[in-house]
Amino acid sequence: MVALKASTHTLLDGEVKVYKRGNSKRWQATFKIDQHWVRISTGKTVLEEAKTVARDQYLEYKFRAKHELPVVTKRFEDVAKLAIADMQKQLDADAGRKVYKDYIKALNLYFIPFFGKTFITSIDHQKIQDFNAWRKRVIGRDPKASTLNTHNSAMNRVYDEAVARGFITQGKVPILANKGEGAKRRPDFSREDYRKMIRKLPHWIEQGKGGKSRDMRHLLRDYVLIVANTGMRPGTEAENLRWKHVTVFEDNGLEYVEFYLHGKTKPHEAIGRAGTIDYLKRLHSRTEAIKDIEFYAMLKQKLDLPVFCLPDGTVTDNLRQTFKAFLTKHDLLICPKTGDNRVLYSLRHTYATFALVNDGMDIHALAQQMGTSIGMIERHYSHLTPRMKKDMFTGKRYELSAEEYAAQKAEGGAGVGDEE
Repeated sequence: MVALKASTHTLLDGEVKVYKRGNSKRWQATFKIDQHWVRISTGKTVLEEAKTVARDQYLEYKFRAKHELPVVTKRFEDVAKLAIADMQKQLDADAGRKVYKDYIKALNLYFIPFFGKTFITSIDHQKIQDFNAWRKRVIGRDPKASTLNTHNSAMNRVYDEAVARGFITQGKVPILANKGEGAKRRPDFSREDYRKMIRKLPHWIEQGKGGKSRDMRHLLRDYVLIVANTGMRPGTEAENLRWKHVTVFEDNGLEYVEFYLHGKTKPHEAIGRAGTIDYLKRLHSRTEAIKDIEFYAMLKQKLDLPVFCLPDGTVTDNLRQTFKAFLTKHDLLICPKTGDNRVLYSLRHTYATFALVNDGMDIHALAQQMGTSIGMIERHYSHLTPRMKKDMFTGKRYELSAEEYAAQKAEGGAGVGDEE
């Protein structure tokens, strides 16, 4: 056994050592927790007082280790892990806010990698500025205001933890600014441009060369119509869509189509507008592997085959380019309200716009249909509020005539439908 110096004292059967450094009047303490050596200053010059502090600190660390909490120093990483553990505990108990998942992700992806070993008391204004520059390089652009709000809230959770545990005083907590770009309006199609697009698609298909080129155009037409009539996400949800995810059912003599969608977010169901079944039937009729099976019988088989595919069953990655070529040819590429190029994702935004303005759909129902949050709907479509409430603002109610109702119904509800 190694002999102890005369200035070293032990507690709790040797688990804790209390000692003095040569140039210090205050007693230090050291002990081992889960193979990790912890060294602390008791802050006391009187031995018995130092022993009391050392004993209390040892028991505190043992408690943390027993409950799978990190062995705490005042380093940012350790405090952040405490905050994460607390948020995760609440999430596991279904008592935490859903946004805690985003806070945890932000801390693990950005804050801990940058601030990790830095003592939380050493993070000042300049260190925050250095972090902002580093984060911009990692992301590749300036974060948007919504991202900064999430990140700042995540960082504040760490500081709340530090203040609560006495690691830092509230007055030393740095102010986190939000100078990010606000939620930008997204390009969509006006009702007039949408009608122009669906009128031009059939003729454009006929102008195409035979073979795969024309097959691509046929596929694009139905892809456009289905996305615009469901609000599904182009790319993720559309690419994952299989025939087994499509269900047709009847209610009160009316036929409905339901899609089970999964991609960017957790899975959700979406109902297609009137006419969507017809677009699915066209896709079915062009797919060699299933076209000879009656449509409704095919749906009942719940086949694990892609809905959006070429006749030979292959899935293409070139719809974006084909769509851009079509929009360019027909002077529809630029959204006049945003100045940005329209893309396939603009069809999803068009669905949301028409649902809010023309259908009067409430944002709670729209958020559920589109598999997104109410907050996201509010941020990106708040500019529609005056048009949504135009009748209230003008003091009148607008009722459709029989002719107008029939015209909208033929177009798929609120002006989002098939060719005229």
